[in-house]
Amino acid sequence: MEDIVAEANWDLFRLFFVVARTGSVNRAAQILGMSQPTLSRRLKELERYTGAPLFFRASSGVKLTQEGEDLRRSAGDMVAAFESFQRDLRSRVGQRSSVVRISATEGLTKHWLLPRVRKLRDVNSRVYLEIISTVHQQGVAASDLDFVIRMGDPGENELIGKRVASVPLGIFASEGYLAAHPAPRQLSELRDHDIIGSSADFAGLRGERAGQMQLMTHFHAAADVRSVLRVMPIANHFAAAVEGLGLALLAVPFALAEGLVRVLPQESTSMNVWLLRRRESDLRKLTRDVRRFLESEFAKSRSWLSGEHRPRRPARRKSDM
Repeated sequence: MEDIVAEANWDLFRLFFVVARTGSVNRAAQILGMSQPTLSRRLKELERYTGAPLFFRASSGVKLTQEGEDLRRSAGDMVAAFESFQRDLRSRVGQRSSVVRISATEGLTKHWLLPRVRKLRDVNSRVYLEIISTVHQQGVAASDLDFVIRMGDPGENELIGKRVASVPLGIFASEGYLAAHPAPRQLSELRDHDIIGSSADFAGLRGERAGQMQLMTHFHAAADVRSVLRVMPIANHFAAAVEGLGLALLAVPFALAEGLVRVLPQESTSMNVWLLRRRESDLRKLTRDVRRFLESEFAKSRSWLSGEHRPRRPARRKSDM
């Protein structure tokens, strides 16, 4: 008893149009990457579904029957529309595949990530970076992000990744401010100085090692008494300190890069830096390459991120003079 095809799927029509276009089952099988017997069997399934022969054999290959010609004409627009859809889809996917979207804090963006963009482009000229610079945690799914470089709590459970650095925080001021206000010699003297920000700005900070909580306790107390300015986002605390408005609690490597002076250098707390991503990001080779690049660069710059070395200003090119 002959098998009955209850429903023809699109694949059968796709195979039919390749055979109709080439006029040969053998050539069509080669193009499709399948065996000639398998293709012949699939064509018979379509003929059983339509209830009519679609091809007859000729010396040069195969010819369409009247029913086959009718099928080719009636479904031609559908095939053309599908091929157009495939071209558009490949184009859109290809464009997105060259884009890598990263969210990072303002300090990390300015002082760590942007200085490495040219090197990344030299390694892979295809990559197009979109960087969202914000202190706020970005929703990965909603923002279609590939990577999140986050300081402090790693946050969302759907992200994977690892801790790539630890950044110390210390108290900084401008040379101008310290010329008018002698630097504190101990934590208790913070109450005698103008403080940038309020204690609420640092509520999320927690000392990770014994003794670090002492800095946070004294700085919070001083901010409650002598806060002269609250400016958001917190990245603007760097600019406020540069303007000589008071003492600020800042990430050590970024504050040194801004030319600020550290006071009470023996006192510090720290925050972990996390490089996070979605599991799906690893499906794209370009994203995997960017991840390896970022991990390698974080490993190379751990000493700088720890505040052990002052940043060296890049040499000026002749074209800049």
